[in-house]
Amino acid sequence: MQQNFHGKVIIITGGSSGIGKASARYFAQAGGNVLITGRREEALKAAAADHERISWMVADISQEEMAKAVVTRALELWGRIDVVVNNAAAIALTPLASVKTELMYALFQTNVFGPTWLSKAALPALSETKGSIVNISSISGQVAVVPETYYAASKAALEHLTRCWAVELAPLGIRVNAIAPGPTDTPALEAFAQSVQQEEYTAVPLHKRGTPEEVARWIAAVADPSVRWITGQIITVDGGVKLGASLQ
Repeated sequence: MQQNFHGKVIIITGGSSGIGKASARYFAQAGGNVLITGRREEALKAAAADHERISWMVADISQEEMAKAVVTRALELWGRIDVVVNNAAAIALTPLASVKTELMYALFQTNVFGPTWLSKAALPALSETKGSIVNISSISGQVAVVPETYYAASKAALEHLTRCWAVELAPLGIRVNAIAPGPTDTPALEAFAQSVQQEEYTAVPLHKRGTPEEVARWIAAVADPSVRWITGQIITVDGGVKLGASLQ
C-alpha cells in the first residue's frame, strides 16, 4: 500500500542513483517534498528530473558544515523536515593485510560520520515534526563478507548507532530505524566482477538480486508518519541471504 507523505519533507543522501534515487521517486509520488544530495551535479539533476517535487543539492555530508547546509536548504525550501534517509555510502574491498589509514578514514567518514552530522543538524527540525531517521545499512554489517571487512565494520557501527539513537531520541518523539539490504541491482554493485555476482546468486535463496524500488518501499514503510510504534529496528531486506552462510 502506498504511504501518504503529502506535505512532508524528506532529505535523502546519495540520492542520484540506486536506492537513493528510487526512494526519492517513491516519496515524491506519495506526495512528499524531497531534497536529494550527492557529489555529482549532473547525476543529481537527472534524478531530480524524475519528479517535480524532487530538489537537489551538491553536498558531501561527511563534512559537518555541509550537513548543516543541507538542513538549512531544506528548511529554506519547505520550512520543515520530517524524514532523514542516510543512504550515501562508500565501499571498498580491502583485507586486513593491505588496509590503509586513508581508506579506513574514508569509509567511516562517509558511512558513520556523515549520518551522524546530518542527523545531528536535523534534530531541532525533526523534534518539531516528531519525524524519523532511516539509516541504510547492509547485510554486510551482520554477516562476514570478505573482503568487504572495513565497509562491513562501518555498517555494523551504523546499525548500533541506530539502536542507541532510538533510545536517546525517543523522548523527543523521533523514531530511528535502519534498512539492511542484501545484494541489490545498483551502480555500486555493477562494479563487481561477474564471478562475484555468480557467488551472490548462489548465496541468495530466492536466486535474484533485489531492486532499488523494493528497498525503497521498505524505507518508506518505516518512515511512514502513521507508524509510531517501531523504533530501533534493523529490517533486513535480502532475499533470504542471512538464512544461509557468509558471502565470501
